Order: sequence, then C-alpha cells, then structure tokens
Amino acid sequence: MKYGLLFLSTLMSFSVVAQPTRVGLLVVATGKYIQFVEPLIVSAQQYFCPGCEVTYFIFTESAVPVHPRVIKIPHQKLGWPYDTLMRSSVYARSYEAWKSMDYVFACDADMLFVDTVGDEILHDLVGTQHPGFVNKRGSYETNPRSKACVKNNEGTYYFAGGFYGGKTKEFFKLVSRVTGAIESDLKKRYIAVWHDESHLNRYFIDHKPTKVLSPSYCYPGPGYLYSLPDCPAKLLAITKDHAAIRK
Repeated sequence: MKYGLLFLSTLMSFSVVAQPTRVGLLVVATGKYIQFVEPLIVSAQQYFCPGCEVTYFIFTESAVPVHPRVIKIPHQKLGWPYDTLMRSSVYARSYEAWKSMDYVFACDADMLFVDTVGDEILHDLVGTQHPGFVNKRGSYETNPRSKACVKNNEGTYYFAGGFYGGKTKEFFKLVSRVTGAIESDLKKRYIAVWHDESHLNRYFIDHKPTKVLSPSYCYPGPGYLYSLPDCPAKLLAITKDHAAIRK
C-alpha cells in the first residue's frame, strides 16, 4: 500500500504545472500620448519580462490596440501638470483591475524597450536611477510646505518617475501613500517641483527600494540635455516636443 501511495504522490507532483509569473505594465496615455502606446507594447512583447504573462493596463480616453492582454481603463486627460501629478491616484483607484498580478510596473507612455528587461527587475520594491543625476544630488523638492520635501542630509539616489514598480502589494502601498501626500499638498495649493516624481523620491527615501535599477531602464534618447550615462540602453525615453504633446 505504501508503494501505491508513493507512486500516486509522485504522479501528482509531476502533474502540477508551474504558472507563469504575472506582470502588469501600467501606462497613462491620454491626449496625444496615445500615439506612443502601440510601439511601446510591440517593443515590450519582444523584450519585457520574457517567460512571464504580461498584461498591459492602458489609462486613456482613446482606442487601444486590440489584443487579449491589453486592458483599457477609461481615463480623461486632466491637463498639465495634472496628467503626471495625478498618476499615482489613477493607479491606486484602479487596484481591482490589476490586483491579480504578481508584480506591477508603472511606465511612461513615451518609452521603448530596446533590450531584454527580465527577471532582474522582479523584486519587492524597484526604483530606477534618473539618468541626469548619476553620482549627483538630484533636484528634490526642498520646500517644507510640501510632503515631498527632502532635507539636505537626505537622499542617496535620485529616482526617475518613468519606470518603477515591484510586488503588487508593495506597489499599491507606494501609490496610495504618494496619492495621500499629493492630495495633502493640493489642499495647501502647492505642487511639488517635479510633480509625482518628487513624491516618489520622498517615498523611496522613507521606504528604500529592494532593487535599484541603473539608468539603462530609463535611458535618454538623442536630444536630451544631460550627458548620456555610461551603461547600455534597455528602456529608452523617446525624444519628442514636450510642449506640442501636452497641448
């Protein structure tokens, strides 16, 4: 009898198929930013988390590419600077849509994956070094009126708002806390110097990322004013006319 049970247990262990890791990519693409979504998704299908089950959550008022793993979440253009400032609240309010993911990453719409971004990013809490402030002090918010304020003795890395994420619960905690801080500032009629990025940096000082990505994951395209960081591009920021796109 014990041999029969052993055989059955072994058979059952072989019959269990490991499920692929589920990764969500969250992209706000209102107004003219919708033009960047399809190229971003095409590049992600080639390079982003190969071997994982990737779902694309697109926040927009426009049509999105028809694909079984592309989910549109209706969202209206708010106007500058609120389209960026309020992204964390948009993500937090849509938690029910992406809570089944194992990991979630927020990505600017105007980006392209140009090399493999794989398992190395799958950590609890992930931030990306801003390419303009490698080995430099970043342009933190310094006004004490703001919840994003960073003191002179604080801050190790300056993080980019273009790509960050982590495990789903940690990501939800991040966007919830950042949303609360931004709303507190708005009640005082104050907007941090770099909008949601300023609040993201304050959060990462108080809750250190378990993985700090190099500027490879938010690499500047041609035309950016700062010098290129000494690392290969993996996720590229597209060169564009910001003023024209924001209109």
